[in-house]
Amino acid sequence: MASNINTSLQIVIDGKAFRTQDGDQEAAALLRLASRDPKVFDLFLLKKNGVEEKIRDGQIINLKNGDQFVSRQKLHFTIDGESQSSYDDDQSAAALLRLAGVDPAGYDLARILPGGGTETFSDAQIVKINDGDEFVTAKHVGGVA
Repeated sequence: MASNINTSLQIVIDGKAFRTQDGDQEAAALLRLASRDPKVFDLFLLKKNGVEEKIRDGQIINLKNGDQFVSRQKLHFTIDGESQSSYDDDQSAAALLRLAGVDPAGYDLARILPGGGTETFSDAQIVKINDGDEFVTAKHVGGVA
């Protein structure tokens, strides 16, 4: 007889420890365990070298004691009306311009604000991205000082 029925595993999700008796679970079940909606968040296994490996919602994971996971929300935003998405919620303005296929040397990135104005970012500036953000690009005006 298998005696691992009462074996308790400890795993960590988003820095919080959880105990489970079930050694094989779907990623979606682990997200729910951590009070994360699988429709909004994706689960990643943290490897020893710090690399995050995405686990599909329906994929069964054979858990090991001490496994560490993080949940990430895929952010959806637009640049010049084109849909973009990323798990990385802070990127340089230059990286976002390149994502949109625009050369940062000739263009600026600006976020459209709820009140109708814009917030412009320098190429090296880190932009905090929120789900639903709208960005536009603008050709540089004038010469370099």
